[in-house]
Amino acid sequence: MILVFTLQLMNVLEALSQATDLLRDETPDPKQEAELLLSFVLGTNRSYLLAHVYDGLDDSLVAVFLDSIRERRRGKPIQFITGRQDFRGLEFEVTPDVLIPRSETELVVEEALKCIHEREPTVVDLGTGSGCIAIALAVALPQARIFAIDLSEPALEIARKNAAWHGVFSHIQFLSGDLLGPIACLHFEEKIDCIVSNPPYVSERDFPSLQREVRDWEPKLALVAGNNGLAIYSRLIPEARKFLKTQGSLVMEIGFNMKDEVCGLFGSEWRIHKVREDLNGIPRVVVAQKY
Repeated sequence: MILVFTLQLMNVLEALSQATDLLRDETPDPKQEAELLLSFVLGTNRSYLLAHVYDGLDDSLVAVFLDSIRERRRGKPIQFITGRQDFRGLEFEVTPDVLIPRSETELVVEEALKCIHEREPTVVDLGTGSGCIAIALAVALPQARIFAIDLSEPALEIARKNAAWHGVFSHIQFLSGDLLGPIACLHFEEKIDCIVSNPPYVSERDFPSLQREVRDWEPKLALVAGNNGLAIYSRLIPEARKFLKTQGSLVMEIGFNMKDEVCGLFGSEWRIHKVREDLNGIPRVVVAQKY
């Protein structure tokens, strides 16, 4: 489809109509995405936009809006165009250095909060990315001591910025390293109340078939885990047992159709407390307790 967008004085309604047509073959909800992108360009929200549909737009704003439409048509996720994504009612900065926070990952936070009963718990978030899990927990548990770990220094920089933005920077210690390695240096064996993680779980075989906007834009390091997608789980589970207190919890997001394989990695020293399903009935989170 040839990109045609008239650079002339037009109003909000006309701009939205043209943009919706241009996005129709690229996204299941072109109208909503056009509204989100124009709201971003104008520095306002959708409600304001829809109440001012006959307001005129000058050429410079139309040009910026056109650039955002071009990026979206290239497959760039709308969150990376706006640089923002909502997670549990909190807004996070996101870039191609981090995974885009998704609603399924909110279930990890929900289940972790159910597991944590201590007044001043110690919690570790592995593969923190944007920091969405650690920050959401810090907001909900202001007395918690939280460690957020990632292999990617650019991701940690985004997480630090998000923590400062939400006023919880002093509640979270950000560490660079692989899985629980940075915690081992701090001698936290059997002192952790809860470990949470949304680890990589896509297999190398399945990676090429991911949606274009995921495969081409989100960090492969945060997506792919070996030939079968289980590489991180198989390392994380035995490591977690060393650092969790007795009755401590490991809360992990899992991929589609991975419940049996992931649960099979836990030995007799663990109890599978719960497998949480999403709204579509797909198992998404495994909660295990250390005996």
